[in-house]
Amino acid sequence: MSDTILLLPILIPAVAALCIFILPRTDRIGKVIFALLATAANLALAIALWGKESALVYAWAGFGMSFDLRLYQFSGFILLAAAGFALLTAIYCSVYMKDRPQGRQFYAFVLLTLAFVNGAVLANNLVVMLFFWEGLLAMLFALIMTGGVKASPTAVKALVLNGAADLCLMLGIGMYGFASGTLSMNKGALPLNDGLAIASFVLMMIGAIAKAGSMPFHSWIPDAAVDAPTPFMAFLPAALEKLLGIYLLARISLDLFNLTPGSTLSVVM
Repeated sequence: MSDTILLLPILIPAVAALCIFILPRTDRIGKVIFALLATAANLALAIALWGKESALVYAWAGFGMSFDLRLYQFSGFILLAAAGFALLTAIYCSVYMKDRPQGRQFYAFVLLTLAFVNGAVLANNLVVMLFFWEGLLAMLFALIMTGGVKASPTAVKALVLNGAADLCLMLGIGMYGFASGTLSMNKGALPLNDGLAIASFVLMMIGAIAKAGSMPFHSWIPDAAVDAPTPFMAFLPAALEKLLGIYLLARISLDLFNLTPGSTLSVVM
């Protein structure tokens, strides 16, 4: 298996989203076809990658920031789950969004969201992961805004709450890189034996649990249930963000830090 296949879960939905954006506004069938084909192809690819291990590394920006993707059992499982949710959402949207004026944008944003989710799951470098993570924040705002002008306060609220948590994640990643000397996510767990490591763990944990919709970062979700299109609620807050938040929390606890069961930080988490 060529390592470059790891780019396909990112490129397939992203290219399909671009195709939807350039379709004429009057085209009601093309966007549905692109969405269904892209999500089905993504699911087929996730099934093909299931149980395999692979890595792709490109020199990128120096300072330990390489474009590093890694497929292993855990990331393969999350890819497969996300692919299943995306296909089900596309099938449901083919009827739900049929005559809605924001349908074209919604389909494109759903596919871009899938691309960012796949990128975040496959990322094996914290800066690369953060790039895709912040792309999801933009897609969260954009998908809520497809609900119309009435949805703008909810979109701003979601942006502020999740943006604050993402800022914590950024600070935590910076601290982790300084303390460990690496931004790779599989180079060994950092002991939680000093203030810098503990602060980094707590900040990154906040970023992860906020993505999963935990208190006190959850209050935008009931508002979005009213203002955003119904498929959005099934697709992002209830499915993909839960997956990503729990995935990152597991990576933080198992790969990035040496978290001792029963310790104070373990109880806090």
